[in-house]
Amino acid sequence: MKKKRKWGKWLLLVVVIGAAAFLYMSSKSTDAAQYTRVEVTRGDMAIYYNFDGLVNAPMTQTVTAGAGGTVKTVYVTQNQQVHKGDRLVKLEGGETIEAGMDGEVVSLAVEEGSIVNAGQTVAQIIDMGRLNAVIQIDEYDIAAAQIGAEVEVRVLATDQVVTGRIASVDKNGTAAGDLSYYKATVELDGAQGMYPGMQVSAKVLKARAEDATLLRADAIQFDAQNQPYVIMSAGEDGETKTVPVQAGMSDGVNCVILSGVQPGDTVLRPVSYGFPMMAMHN
Repeated sequence: MKKKRKWGKWLLLVVVIGAAAFLYMSSKSTDAAQYTRVEVTRGDMAIYYNFDGLVNAPMTQTVTAGAGGTVKTVYVTQNQQVHKGDRLVKLEGGETIEAGMDGEVVSLAVEEGSIVNAGQTVAQIIDMGRLNAVIQIDEYDIAAAQIGAEVEVRVLATDQVVTGRIASVDKNGTAAGDLSYYKATVELDGAQGMYPGMQVSAKVLKARAEDATLLRADAIQFDAQNQPYVIMSAGEDGETKTVPVQAGMSDGVNCVILSGVQPGDTVLRPVSYGFPMMAMHN
C-alpha cells in the first residue's frame, strides 16, 4: 500500500508540473495559437449555375400499321440501323411498312404470324446520333437560360462529360412546390454512349474573374455593419490590425478581393481553440 501511495504522489506531481508548464507556454503563444497565416494569391475563378435534366431523343418515329392484318414478313431486327424508306414489315394483305427516317430500331413490337390492327405500333426508331439534353431551370436562375449559352453536361451513369449550347427555352413554367421551373433544350456536341432518359447534371457559366486577387473566404471577417475586413500583423510583438477590404464574387472556397490587400500579402485567419485551450479557460 505504501508503494502504491508513493507512486501516486509522483504521478500527481508530474501532472501538476506538466499543467504548469502548459499554462506557461500557452500564455507565451496565445497570439500564435489564435491565428493561422493565409497568403493572398493571384489567379482565375469561375462560378456556375447548376441544373439537373435528362437525355432526350428529339428525332423519334413511332411506326404504325395503316391497316389490320397478319404479319407475313419482318425484315429487320431490334437495334438494327435503318434508312428512310427501308422495309420493316409486310402484311399478308399486301401492305409494306417502311421506315420514315434514318435511325436505330430500338423496339420491335411484332413478329411473323402476329396479328396487328390499324394504327397499332409496329416499331420505334430513334436517331441515336442526334440526342440532346433537357434541363430544368428554376425561376431564380432564369438568367442562365440564354440562347447560345455554353453548357457543360455530365451523364451521371457513365460520368461522360460533353459540351453543348442552349438551343431553346420553353417559357411556360411548371410549378413544383414553391418554385416554377422552365425547360431548356441543350444541343450536344457528342452523344456516344448515351441513352434517352439518362440523368444529367449541367453547368452554365455565371461569372468569371481572370488574374484576380484571391483570398480564402474563411479569412474574411465582418463588422457590426456587415462590412468585410481582414486581420493582419501590425508588428513583431504580436499586435494585429484590421484592414477593410472590398470583396467580390466567391466560389465558396475563395473570394475575389477588389481592394484592401494585394497578392503576396499575408492575412491572419482566426482559428477555433482546441481542447487544451478550452481546458485552460475552465
